[in-house]
This record gives sequence, C-alpha cells and structure tokens, in this order.
Amino acid sequence: MMEHSDFESENTDLLRNGTSNAEVDAEFEDDEEEIQMSSQEVLEALQRAWINEKFAPDLLPYEDALVEMVMIQLVHMEENLATANKNDLLYIVHRMEVERIRFIVASYLRCRLQKLETYAPHIIEVESGRPRNSKRLSAAEHKFAVDFHESVENHFNELVTRHMPQNHQDDERARRVIPNLDTHVFARARQDVGEYSLAGGELSVNIRAGAVHLFRYCDIEPLIIEGQLELI
Repeated sequence: MMEHSDFESENTDLLRNGTSNAEVDAEFEDDEEEIQMSSQEVLEALQRAWINEKFAPDLLPYEDALVEMVMIQLVHMEENLATANKNDLLYIVHRMEVERIRFIVASYLRCRLQKLETYAPHIIEVESGRPRNSKRLSAAEHKFAVDFHESVENHFNELVTRHMPQNHQDDERARRVIPNLDTHVFARARQDVGEYSLAGGELSVNIRAGAVHLFRYCDIEPLIIEGQLELI
C-alpha cells in the first residue's frame, strides 16, 4: 500500500523535472521523516475508523479531526497531480492511491449515513442525552438526522396515520428500529487490555495484544471507542 508520504516525496521529484538540490534535501530531511510518519498514521487511523464503523451495529463517534486531515491531504495530492506528467507510470499509481483514499472516506461517511437513516429517531434521542463532550454526531449529521426523521414522520402521517381512527394511531416510539447491541462481532486487540469483565461482571477474559476474540458488541463498545480493540 502506497502512503501519502510516498506520493509527496516521489511526486516532488517529478515536479523538479529530474533536477536535484542536495542542500534543500538535507535541510528538510528531518521534516520529511515526520511527514511520513504522520501521513502513515493518519491513513491507518482512517482505515481503522472505516472498518470499525462498517462492522459496529451502533453509530460510533464521528472522527471529525481525522476526516478533516485526510481531506486536506487529498487536496494537496490533487494539486501535485495536476502539475505532474499524466503519461508517467508514477502518475497513474498516485492517481489510483488518491481514488483509494477517496473511496475509504466516502464509504466511511456512507456507513454512518445508512445508520442515521435506519435508526434516526433512536439516535437523536440517545444523542440528546449524552454530555457535550461525548456527542457522536457532527453538526451536519445531527441536522440531517432531524430533518430526515421529520420528513419520514410527516410522510407517514399524510399517507396512513391521519386516515386511521384516533384510538388506532400508533405511537411513533412503537415503530422505532433500534440497533441490536447484542450482536456478536470479531475484534482484535491493538494492545494488552488484561482481565476484562463481560456480561455485567459474570465472566472475564484476558485480552492480549494481537489476539482475536468473538464478543457481544455491547460488552466491548468502550474498548472500541478508546481504540484498544478494532473490529475485523
């Protein structure tokens, strides 16, 4: 897998049209190493957030800072590609890498959108009861969820509810679909967790780094959010 840092360093060489500047390379060598590490970590974190969201039955906290960093990187990558030789094989490889990253970002956001559409009233209610620093929705997602829920309810009322006898009109809460938090998921430990209680303290398991376990999602959601486990 090519990382953004590889793209930057190699595409810079393309833009230099084959020329080299040893003094410039020496001056910025340390900065390049820091950029490489940062780019790799950002891309790995993005992919991990995407996979976690894909396999988690409930909506996870929105990775606002992560998505913003990736989108900024994509802008720089597109700018570099715009001035590169489109007939060069390296350009094709870099373009594929840009499209791969765009796909991951789009799929991550699409997963969240599908959950919002499926569980909108439940998510809105639960989100309203969370502390300010524990919100899981972005401002745009919250607005979408509210607008979507209101549109669905208004449409349902126009087609069905208002034509029914008053005593037969369903309570909106009875029609709600909620995520099944008892769903079993596979999770891999990113670090040693040690003895961890399951099923309300009735069971415990020793979770070691690299180990793969099958858990009820509700038992390990805090570890997923904290980054100690990742879904696979």
